[in-house]
Amino acid sequence: MKVKTPIHDFLLNYDRQGCVRCHMPGSKGREFPHDITEIDGADSLCESNGIIALSERTAAGLFGAAKTLYSCSGATLAIQAMLTILKTTVHGKNKKSRISAFRYAHSSFVSASALLDFDVDWIYPDEFLSAELNPCEVKAAIKPETAAVFVNSIDYYGGMFGSDALKSVADICKQAEIPLLVDNAHGAYLALTDNDHPLKSGAAMSADSAHKTLPALTGAAYLHIGELKYAVNAKAATMLFGTSSPSYLILESLDLCNKHIAKLKAMDVVKAFGLVFGLKRTFERAGFSLRKSDLLRITINARNYGYTGNELAAEFRKNKVECEYADDNYLVLLFSTITGRAEIKAVEAALCKIARKEPLSASNYPVLKPERVMSVRDALFTPDKECVLKKPEDSIGNICAQIVAPCPPGTPLVMPGELIGEGEAALLLRFGVKNIRVINN
Repeated sequence: MKVKTPIHDFLLNYDRQGCVRCHMPGSKGREFPHDITEIDGADSLCESNGIIALSERTAAGLFGAAKTLYSCSGATLAIQAMLTILKTTVHGKNKKSRISAFRYAHSSFVSASALLDFDVDWIYPDEFLSAELNPCEVKAAIKPETAAVFVNSIDYYGGMFGSDALKSVADICKQAEIPLLVDNAHGAYLALTDNDHPLKSGAAMSADSAHKTLPALTGAAYLHIGELKYAVNAKAATMLFGTSSPSYLILESLDLCNKHIAKLKAMDVVKAFGLVFGLKRTFERAGFSLRKSDLLRITINARNYGYTGNELAAEFRKNKVECEYADDNYLVLLFSTITGRAEIKAVEAALCKIARKEPLSASNYPVLKPERVMSVRDALFTPDKECVLKKPEDSIGNICAQIVAPCPPGTPLVMPGELIGEGEAALLLRFGVKNIRVINN
């Protein structure tokens, strides 16, 4: 399948012309010749009716979307836009004001919910950070005033909600006449699988980060819309939160990703998937215990090898391998669709140099369910004169008044409006939180 790259082609041609750049940006193309602004012929991300629109349509075809919009502000903007679209469709018609959502949603979902005045009913998994939810519990969380269901397809450990479970939830949403919204930030590469992308499971909208697992620049992402009825005001929704000065370097990387995806779709297998699978087996043969994870992630139970996740990360770092994420229990290695044998061999060489030690007992993170005493919005926008910064251990009995989401993984540990108990304070300390804004009572 031959794929055109109109943004890339335009930027190449413009640079070749050697024009004097009496326009933004101030770098004038000296270090980054493809860094331009919305000059004649370059289209505008705000309207997208030229080369950007052509590229977005190509991406939509590759992902199986009714419409795809580019984001230069990551999946964060895509999530914000999804909720804005929800505000003007389901909410606008029926005045529905609640969202049933995965408890360990990214902080961008929480902030967008507060700004758009959606209240949230949390759906809890059985395990900390896990994206796996019981469809029956999702159904039970839907109320007459629920405007949508919001879930994650892949969690930070690489655990997946699963296409079958997503299809079940999509059916539940269809029966309730509400859309299923999916944070697929870690799963843009699922477009290369047969049935695993959320759109194929019936999601109305999906936010995908291109930069996490595809060869795109940081900040490159997609908002995929599965049903055209949600696309009417979609571009305006992205601009409510998005910058009016998008990066053409990021747009170019998305444009070139189309060619990359098309090339891999034309192949029988994706080489990187096989390489990562083989590396998983190498880890297991070396005595490492692995947590079940997606196609481009290896999640190691470090304690079974005698280390905390952070200690094991330090051991890999000594051998020039930098990990994606580590905590008390696990180490996460994240790969890409362009991962090759050289990277795999480097990781193999590093793991051979790490000495096995006596296993450590598990250090489990509890699934806490704090009492909610205020809405997210009311707590987050409580005036400063009514709030105070406290150490986590001194905040017990107070109401959280901020989004506390150490990154990675970027998921709030305590939500605004929730009462902080001993368990919540302990969790904040474990993630290195020094102070937290609470309502002074």
